[in-house]
Amino acid sequence: MTVRSRIEKSIPSIAWGGLPLLLGEKDAALILGTSLSFLRKARSEGARGGRTIAPPFVAVGGRRYYRTADLKSWVEGLAGREAI
Repeated sequence: MTVRSRIEKSIPSIAWGGLPLLLGEKDAALILGTSLSFLRKARSEGARGGRTIAPPFVAVGGRRYYRTADLKSWVEGLAGREAI
């Protein structure tokens, strides 16, 4: 199952334009169809051992936020991968 099909299966229609500019970790995980722990682990591990790199984020006041445009680009870039 590809990332794109996983997202389409869990969330049939993502209205990217209707989302706020920044999403918190929980909302980003929901939109991506991943767990919160995946985002945190991928962020800390980076590209080690061929693992999936986390989507880009911004830190504001010690919290991590994800730009909607970055999430969309990240999903489109992973479309050819089998799993995350």
